[in-house]
Amino acid sequence: MTEATVAENATTALLGAVLVGGVYADGWAHLNVPGLDTFFTPWHGVLYGGFALLAGWLAVMVWRRRSRRGGSGSGPAGYGWGVVGVALFAVGGLLDMAWHLVFGVEAGIDALVSPTHLILLTGGMLMVTSPLRASAPRRPLGGAPVHRWVAVVAMATATALAGFFLSYLSVFVDPAVREPVTSLPEGAPGHRVAELPVVAGLAGYLVSTLLLVTPLLFLRRRARLPQGAVTALVAAVAIPAAALEQMTFAVPAAAALVGAALVDLIVAVRPHLATTVLAGLVPGLVFPAQLFGLAATDNLQWPVPLWSGVVGLSVLASLALALLSRPWTADSTTVTVTPGPGLAVSAGAAAVRAPAHNGEPSVTTRSGSRRTARPLA
Repeated sequence: MTEATVAENATTALLGAVLVGGVYADGWAHLNVPGLDTFFTPWHGVLYGGFALLAGWLAVMVWRRRSRRGGSGSGPAGYGWGVVGVALFAVGGLLDMAWHLVFGVEAGIDALVSPTHLILLTGGMLMVTSPLRASAPRRPLGGAPVHRWVAVVAMATATALAGFFLSYLSVFVDPAVREPVTSLPEGAPGHRVAELPVVAGLAGYLVSTLLLVTPLLFLRRRARLPQGAVTALVAAVAIPAAALEQMTFAVPAAAALVGAALVDLIVAVRPHLATTVLAGLVPGLVFPAQLFGLAATDNLQWPVPLWSGVVGLSVLASLALALLSRPWTADSTTVTVTPGPGLAVSAGAAAVRAPAHNGEPSVTTRSGSRRTARPLA
């Protein structure tokens, strides 16, 4: 199984972006064009046209390799699941057409969780992440910048697709902070209902933190981020989401990009910045900038303790993600002993030689504890 070239991965990444652009175009139409009660719409044509382009390109990649091997073999390494995604998306499209004919066209949040649309999500995600899987076996994404940018584009596309299906919680589509908080005493009638918008708003910032930070952690663990990567990923989440609502909240989205650019600037100045610090900086700068944009357009109605608290909560969640994603290594119990008569000696990277302790050979483990070596019976 041969590896895909950089040009092939780049083409796949760009065609994946076209497909996801079609997803957002169709979503925009469902939100803003009245009377969409049929499967056969121009926006579905854009969506499935993008799918046809990407599926056709994947077929070309497989055909090239099979023709070189006399009709045998498969596609490039890492693209097998992408081919599965083509089949899933095609089946999902047919099922979606039948679903709409039977149940009609969804007009609300049910459109994002309908079974046929989740099949489309799964197939699309498998396709657009093919360049990420293809580049995984390569030793660094880090050599030439083009390698890293292909990965960033593919990851940004996958993140945008996930963001679309979570748009009902997106802080960039319809921020809950623009709604005044209704305060009712605990236990008073209507208290739970009054707090639901705030609960949804808090959840939106936590989900947005997950969307923004998880891709960056994945990329940062594999290679140094290219300059502008944070801004690109934030733009992939914020700008298409704002477009779903006719760019009503374009200013907060643009302000979030300014916050992301500040993170990129810090990374450029400190390229070896700890990954945990980077994870905390993303919500710590992006969300305050977005909230400032909301305030500048008279759309920030939450009190200071609430909106400042949600920033702090998002930073803590991001730090937790970074710590959980750290590669942990188990402490080895294999040690190296100072040789002595009748002793068994084994080698291990986790231990270092140590002098005799209390007149007997001893060892020192990675944790620094000293153990006395005993002769074999």
